[in-house]
Amino acid sequence: MIENVIKPIFRDFQIGCRYLTVDAYNNDAVLKFYESSGFRVIFSTEKQEKEYIGLSEELALQTRTMYFDLIRLFDKSD
Repeated sequence: MIENVIKPIFRDFQIGCRYLTVDAYNNDAVLKFYESSGFRVIFSTEKQEKEYIGLSEELALQTRTMYFDLIRLFDKSD
């Protein structure tokens, strides 16, 4: 999905950015969807993400910050 929609935009319009980021709802189905599209979590643990955003350890993390490296869409033949 990402490749079919995003790759032509970045190739044809030569947009100068490298990463897409999303705040994905923190549930297994949503995270798996983004992971299957090539996104990865920025923080390896929820604890790290809570510390970074200043969220108390007792509170639930509602979203996980994820990124997609656009350079993965292009190879040397593009």
